[in-house]
Amino acid sequence: MRKYRHNTLFVLLTIWSINLLFSFSVFGQRPSKALNTSEDYIRVIKYYRYLNPDSALFYVKQGLKKADAQKDELGKAALLNQYGMIDDNATRYRESREKYLQAEAIYRDNNDDIGLAATLVRLGVVEKRKGNYDKALAYFMDALNISEKNNHKPGMLEGRVVFAETYYNLGEYENALSNLRMAEAIDKQIPLSNLSLNMYINYGQVYTKKGDYNKAINYINKGLSKSNRVEFNGLKISLLVQLAATYFKSGRTKDAISVYHKALEFTKQIKNVLREQFTLIELSEVYVKTKPDSAIILLQKALAIAEKHKMYRQQITALDKLGDLYKSKGNLSQALAYREQRNELADKVFYTDMMKQVASLEFAFELEKSKAQLNELTIKDKEQRLLRNILVLVAIVIFLVLVVTLVFYLRSKHLNKLLTKANSGLAESNELKDKFFSIVAHDIRSPLVSTISILKLIGDNELDDKTQYQMVSRLLAHCGSSLEVLDKLLKWGQMQIKGVRLNISEFHPITNIHKNIALLKGAAEQKHIQVAVEVPPNLILKADSDHFDFIIRNLVANAIKFTENEGTVVLKAKMLNDGMVKFSVKDNGVGISEERIKELFKLSATGTKGTSSEEGTSLGLIICREFILANGGELTIDSTVGNGTTFSFTMKGFIEKI
Repeated sequence: MRKYRHNTLFVLLTIWSINLLFSFSVFGQRPSKALNTSEDYIRVIKYYRYLNPDSALFYVKQGLKKADAQKDELGKAALLNQYGMIDDNATRYRESREKYLQAEAIYRDNNDDIGLAATLVRLGVVEKRKGNYDKALAYFMDALNISEKNNHKPGMLEGRVVFAETYYNLGEYENALSNLRMAEAIDKQIPLSNLSLNMYINYGQVYTKKGDYNKAINYINKGLSKSNRVEFNGLKISLLVQLAATYFKSGRTKDAISVYHKALEFTKQIKNVLREQFTLIELSEVYVKTKPDSAIILLQKALAIAEKHKMYRQQITALDKLGDLYKSKGNLSQALAYREQRNELADKVFYTDMMKQVASLEFAFELEKSKAQLNELTIKDKEQRLLRNILVLVAIVIFLVLVVTLVFYLRSKHLNKLLTKANSGLAESNELKDKFFSIVAHDIRSPLVSTISILKLIGDNELDDKTQYQMVSRLLAHCGSSLEVLDKLLKWGQMQIKGVRLNISEFHPITNIHKNIALLKGAAEQKHIQVAVEVPPNLILKADSDHFDFIIRNLVANAIKFTENEGTVVLKAKMLNDGMVKFSVKDNGVGISEERIKELFKLSATGTKGTSSEEGTSLGLIICREFILANGGELTIDSTVGNGTTFSFTMKGFIEKI
């Protein structure tokens, strides 16, 4: 249709023909009428969502117009969910989230709990794909609670499946299996659905990761035996790909290749280009070590499909793998070419989106400023009109003048207070913006300038291998540091705009502590630092578990960073008399001066380097304090230069009786 988009008549005839052919091919008979309802449009959109996203986008826009014309609010919400999925598949996460939020508002206004729960799941999926697992789990929990309240079995099944997927991504495989077992019990009570097959795929993934290949294969084959319906074609491919991956992990390479090719043939048969591209990438992994040239051919086919259908996230994945393969073959120039293409595409997709968000913040600030100015002019205009009225009344009676003057004075005083408050808020917003951009300029732009310089040196091919290796190591350090700063900056900015979101629960902190210290084990071992934990096993906290994880990781990481080689870090906890638990992270490192402590929790504070030149900023401590205050605790610092530092914080808790 794009080829003839300037010919209106031809476009209309073509669209009508596609509607007719689609209805005949999908529903098996000639339609008695055109697309008239939201359900009609949704069936067409689901068909085109992976086959041809542009066509799906066309139909979703047409469907929304029809829903508005028919005042079909629930149909509009369902179409907005489809619109969000199209944006989600194209990695336009901000746009997809906006569509889901619009759908959520409609479902809430219409008291449609079933639609609301499904939309909350989609919002959670967006956050999960962005790596915001705490937010994703919060959305999934809200959706599950709604489904359980209404005893809606499909919603309960979906809630348990997405919980399992998230715990799998977090590496918490026992939690994933626990949710899958609950999902399996629910699945036995309702008819077979796409959620059932997703459950079998997740079983396969978890058991493969745990090395229990027989159980993985058994569950995947159960799913395959139930996937022989047209509406399950996409999931059938996913089951085949997971089966092949399990075979490969278990050492059955020939079986894996055979199943991958079976999946590829099926993707071509049903014209599912997204899964064809994914299957090609998965198959390439089989040949990476033994036949790298074959892997390159498969990845180039996958890249061509992704480029043709504008699948940016999939393009980046293919370019990454091609760059790694050519590097392993020693073809550094070709590897660099793919890396540059990958970085250019990533900048286009992700950096542009970030700039849109920054521009949106600037626009919001200017809008608030304009509103304040308008309010000020409105107040002045009112004052002038009141003054004229008073002067007229003075000529009539002095008594009335005095009364009106008194009223005017009191009202003006109130308005001035409001104006002063508005100006104060505007000044705070302006200061917040200045601090925000100063951090972007100092802590993100500077590493990017260094990164570009290093890349230019590598690109000129004038460095020997040793120097180039050192440069690449520096480049990785710069990029890691910049990413850490950006993640903390965005989390801080989000807290400033939306506040801190709490999810209070009771949990044993010792489990969380060991899990988070395990993540820092490499940094501690590199500097031969001993990390000791002295926390009662029967201690229970009443706090947000995700906030506690973030606080422990940051405080222990800082202690390791500012402790010399062969040093020690001790994490203690003790119960206080007022129902609070006091945690302390003590090191014997370089210590902090009193002047530095006073500046630590200011956004303008500059970062300091660790004892091994580790990069960092004070943003982590700022976020830690926000989380501690939100959970009803307080943070204190005790330090002496040269004798180490102790960070202490409190949270509500109690000792469990055994």
